[in-house]
Formats: sequence, C-alpha cells, structure tokens
Amino acid sequence: MDYNELKRKFKLHFGLELNSNPRFKFLMYDIFVYGSAYIVGGYLRDFLNSKPSRDIDIIVDLDNEKLLEIIQSANVEFSINRHKGIKLHFAQIDVDMWSIENNWAFKNELVKLNENDKLKSIAKGCFYNYDSLVVNLHTLNMNIHNYKNFNLEKKLDILQKSPIYKNLNPTTEANILRAFYLKKIYQIEFSANTKKYLIDKIGEISDKELSPLTQLELTKSKYDKYQYSLSANEIESSIKDLYKSNDFDKQMYLEL
Repeated sequence: MDYNELKRKFKLHFGLELNSNPRFKFLMYDIFVYGSAYIVGGYLRDFLNSKPSRDIDIIVDLDNEKLLEIIQSANVEFSINRHKGIKLHFAQIDVDMWSIENNWAFKNELVKLNENDKLKSIAKGCFYNYDSLVVNLHTLNMNIHNYKNFNLEKKLDILQKSPIYKNLNPTTEANILRAFYLKKIYQIEFSANTKKYLIDKIGEISDKELSPLTQLELTKSKYDKYQYSLSANEIESSIKDLYKSNDFDKQMYLEL
C-alpha cells in the first residue's frame, strides 16, 4: 500500500475510534493543544493486519505533571501503575498513556531521545522488534521498519544490545512469556540477542524462592492472552528448547 494511502486510512480508522469514545476524543484534543502524541505498538500493528484492538498505548510529549493536569480536568476515570503509566478507562477501549519523560528507556538514558526525530527514537526504545511500531498522531508519520523486519525474517529480536538496557527493563517475566507466546503463534525464531536474554533471565529468576515455572505461571495469570494460549507444559518445553542450541554455553540455569 502506498505510504500516503496508509496514512489516510489510519486517519480514518483512528477518527472512528475517537468518535466512538467522545471522552477520549475530547481528551486527545486537549492534549494536542499542548504537545504531540504517539501511538506505540499493538494498536498500529492491529490496524495493519485488519484486526480489532482492545487497548491503545500512547506516549505523550508533555511532562508528567502537565499530562496529569489535563487528564484530571477532563474528568476521566484513570489509575496509575507502579511504572507511572496512566490507564484510562473509556466505554469502548482502554488507553495506557505515558509522558515521554516516564518512558523507561528515556528516563534511564538507555536510548537517546533525538529532539529532531522523536518518532525514530521511540521506535528504538521499544523492547522487541515485534512491538516497534509508532505513529505520530499529529503528522500521521509512521516508523514500522523494525516490525517489517520481524515479518520478513520471522525472527524476534531485542532492538538494543546493551546489557544495561536489558537488565533495567522492569517486566522480565512478562518479556519471557511474550517471547514464548510469539514463537508459538507465529512459528518464529529467536535472534541470538533474544536467546541470550531469555537464558540469562531464566537463570536470574531461578535464584529466587519460587521456581521459574511457578513465577512465570503467576505472571501469566495477569495476562488473559497468555492464560489461554500458553500451558504450563508449553512454557516448560519452551525453556528446555532454549538449551538445545549450540550458540551458548551448555551451563544449565535451572532444573525443571
């Protein structure tokens, strides 16, 4: 599809979303008065694949204090999670919103925020290439390069190679489950970077009181899509499969 045609179709698509949720529409208009906003990840991916969406992730180019002020003035139901993400509840859809200053990759200075190309910076700050899709809601410019590579190569990759970046990501167990889920659903492979991350992190959670399998099952209970699509046996099998490759030392990080 032609790029301009893609932008036009997304504009219509998101316009229908706003018209279906008037409170969301008016909130976004208030935000646009002060700054830009970027949809990241699944909502844009669902659009490209003609699938319905259950939620939207949005990064707002405003400081957190101003963003909260706008949300509170809009009289919208919301809650704040431990990572300072703001979850907004609308009639038709939920929206997870962050100020750009609270994005974990920028906040920890693990990804440089290029003031002249924030679209690219946000795309680079995404953890997996599968989730690296960004659209600027002002200009409708998109960055889907990394997601295209995922589809082309059929390989799940962590975009940043830095150990600090990977170690500071706050959702270790969820990242492991996501990798196993995507491999099952799409029959893809893991890049060497992803495989090493998974082996290292399973090794780390092996040092805790609960077994890795138990910890992953507890995390799975928080995500509907993983509950119904990844059994305990499949998780165990996925962990064992990581050690069949000759790419890494055969040191076992856990015993199942």
